[in-house]
Amino acid sequence: MRLQTDPSCFSITAFLADQVALVARQEKLPPGAALLRLQELSRTPEGRATLMRLITAAAEREPNADEAAKIAAICLELTAWGYGDSRPRGRFTDGTGRGPTHRAAA
Repeated sequence: MRLQTDPSCFSITAFLADQVALVARQEKLPPGAALLRLQELSRTPEGRATLMRLITAAAEREPNADEAAKIAAICLELTAWGYGDSRPRGRFTDGTGRGPTHRAAA
């Protein structure tokens, strides 16, 4: 399943759905269990760090540049929310180390 996040326009629905999808992929869980795991990881600093590592690992393994850009946008948003200081690296950044920029939806 393709991710829904648009790196140029933030959507909380896509952001949450894609986190669930990434947790499901990385931990080989069905969607309901992945949502529960995401909630569990979000409760503690250690869990949030684990979530960031999980999503960063997904980005590093993603062969599709468009999907990698979506994962980078998710990482950037999680970082902005205080989930860690992992910055997306590699081919899916804009060359500044910040990754793609995105604007709030109107």
